[in-house]
Amino acid sequence: MIIIIFWTIIYCICNTFSIVLLGDRSLISGDLFHPENMVRLILNWKFILAMALAVITRISFIMLNNSLLKIPRLASVSTSICTFITLLSLIFILVANYWFLNEKLNLQQSIGAIIILAGIAIMVK
Repeated sequence: MIIIIFWTIIYCICNTFSIVLLGDRSLISGDLFHPENMVRLILNWKFILAMALAVITRISFIMLNNSLLKIPRLASVSTSICTFITLLSLIFILVANYWFLNEKLNLQQSIGAIIILAGIAIMVK
């Protein structure tokens, strides 16, 4: 169970910061269909770091799924459970967007986060 928690945390952190980096308004504003702006985006350090974090996110998803496969009662539905577990990152993303991008959480988002947590708790019991 410790390994599942470990890979869940890695997934959530990497996914969250990948998205927060890509949500920077200075990075995504302007005409990105113009070739010069697209090259500038691809060579931006935030974009490069976000892509590296996205790769780590995918690897951690695979490792989490692999860890679930080793639990006999969860093996037959490991990918589905893995997907629900990784939904925890949505909560991390909402909080990080609030702190780093100054986006405000509303009541609907807060209720959704609680529902996700409850659903995950039910799925893994």
